[in-house]
Amino acid sequence: MFQACIKKLLLVFIFSISSVLIAEDYQAGKHYQVLSEPIATRDSKKIEVIEFFWFGCGHCYSLENQLNSWEKKLPADIDFWRSPITWNDMAKTHAKLFYAAEFFKKPDIIASTFVSIHANQRMMTSDRELEPFFASYGIAQDQYQSLFNSFAMQNKIRRADTFGLKYEIRGVPAFIVNGKYKVSASRQVGTSELLDVVDYLINLERK
Repeated sequence: MFQACIKKLLLVFIFSISSVLIAEDYQAGKHYQVLSEPIATRDSKKIEVIEFFWFGCGHCYSLENQLNSWEKKLPADIDFWRSPITWNDMAKTHAKLFYAAEFFKKPDIIASTFVSIHANQRMMTSDRELEPFFASYGIAQDQYQSLFNSFAMQNKIRRADTFGLKYEIRGVPAFIVNGKYKVSASRQVGTSELLDVVDYLINLERK
């Protein structure tokens, strides 16, 4: 009994030391950037995490399942939201697909768009591709076209433009943690490790 307790305590100690060592490996300027000026978050009572992404990005696609699992386990003090990049006409059309998923309250559109582009080799920019895609969700051509051309959608795209410029997003996927830190893939941080760095920064903000 005593030996079992000692063994358990030793395992906890080893795990704790390992966690500290792993955490200490994440360094500003190497694994994440500290923003030159903190940017106000939308809810000061929570720790904000923003993901910048593009449906056409292979790394964003490979991160999607991991991101969804991570999001489901987030505690109540985390305010997580996503912002599509809008660097060119194709990216703007893809951003509209993301906002359409929100507008029509059909989150499956997000996963299906990733699959259509990367698995089915469709660009998802023309009516020839978009009409049957939206029809599969019971959304008629005039409905999605009306949304795509609406003043509300133009505002969404403008806001996405502003966020991308404000946070100086030059590559995706990228994460902004609490308006203070930027995390993006690099030689030091692979795509699969991005959320580990984000979690480290979340814990840093809690201290």
